[in-house]
Amino acid sequence: MARPRDQNTHMSHREKLLDVGERAFRTTSFSESGINEILSESGVPKGSFYHHFPSKEAFGIAVADRYNEQQIEAARLCLEDPSLPHIDRLRRFFEQARSEMASRKFQQGCLMCNLATELADERPAFQAALDAHWSGMTAVLAECLENIDLSDIGLQHLTPAQAADWLMNAWSGALTRMKVRGNDEPLALFMQTVFKTKERHQ
Repeated sequence: MARPRDQNTHMSHREKLLDVGERAFRTTSFSESGINEILSESGVPKGSFYHHFPSKEAFGIAVADRYNEQQIEAARLCLEDPSLPHIDRLRRFFEQARSEMASRKFQQGCLMCNLATELADERPAFQAALDAHWSGMTAVLAECLENIDLSDIGLQHLTPAQAADWLMNAWSGALTRMKVRGNDEPLALFMQTVFKTKERHQ
């Protein structure tokens, strides 16, 4: 008779793989991250990998899905904080993301942005997943913007949904430029432009 599966071990294998995969995609790229290297670093048997993920692409999408879920959860905690005015919630949302980039020494960037740049125009499954992730984050941002006078951030000519999309587009561009510069200047300029304040570079 087959031995019952240890569900905790079974699920921890999946989480280990996703952890290692996210680090690998950040450090190099999806294309340059080999399954064998991921298995070696995670200590997970190959059979477990293919039990959870039928292909490398499915694995990559699972990494992106989990990252998005974590980002959405963090965004909601910040943007739905009743202790702060909505404009301060918005500012803190971007400041927290900026601090995360600083903790990485302004390297690696945003995983979603990196995957979109690398894969979205050549892998339809990735394109669909990343577009859904982008829409989800933009929707959370738009909910906050509905309670802000958009003239305060110079976007009064847009709807909250359009303003949210513009902010995410501009932030993503700043993150890309940050990777090229290797410093905080593009993020500081974004904050100064949106919030009309003098920014101190980190």
